[in-house]
Amino acid sequence: MNKNILKHIIRYLLMICIVIVCCTIFRFSSEQSTESSRTSVGVTKFIVSIIWQDNPEVNTDTLINTIHPIIRKVAHFSIYLLLGTLVMCCAQTFKGCKEYKFDVSVMLCFFYACTDEFHQGFVDGRSPKFFDVCIDTCGAFTAIVIMIGINILIKKIMTERDRNEDLGTVY
Repeated sequence: MNKNILKHIIRYLLMICIVIVCCTIFRFSSEQSTESSRTSVGVTKFIVSIIWQDNPEVNTDTLINTIHPIIRKVAHFSIYLLLGTLVMCCAQTFKGCKEYKFDVSVMLCFFYACTDEFHQGFVDGRSPKFFDVCIDTCGAFTAIVIMIGINILIKKIMTERDRNEDLGTVY
């Protein structure tokens, strides 16, 4: 298959995945506060039940109340980590300067985080929080930096491999 066609197929698949992740974020942001709390408390209870199962020394209610806010923030970070990964992978399929790909990827994720929090302002019991935008952007930024690091590592490995192959043909 032509390399250019494969690149376009991958690009469109990544765009579809980006839309799916954005729709998932929008759906979670559309939940009213009681439903959102119920969802995140359910996840927290599940995590507590796995890690501290059948431990009589642990007061699970106190533990759930303590780690629930952390779980909510980790969820923000994680979903934007995924979004940042997809956006940066998609950006890599385009020609152009690496710095622009980085900048555009971070700005797109930041913009979506801002619109997500703005949207929450219209949902009963929810309110926009700039801190959440910061957490979301940090998740995306982390993924984008990791993707750049992986890209640099792959290029170094391939360059080294090509150099070794070239040296092997000289002898």
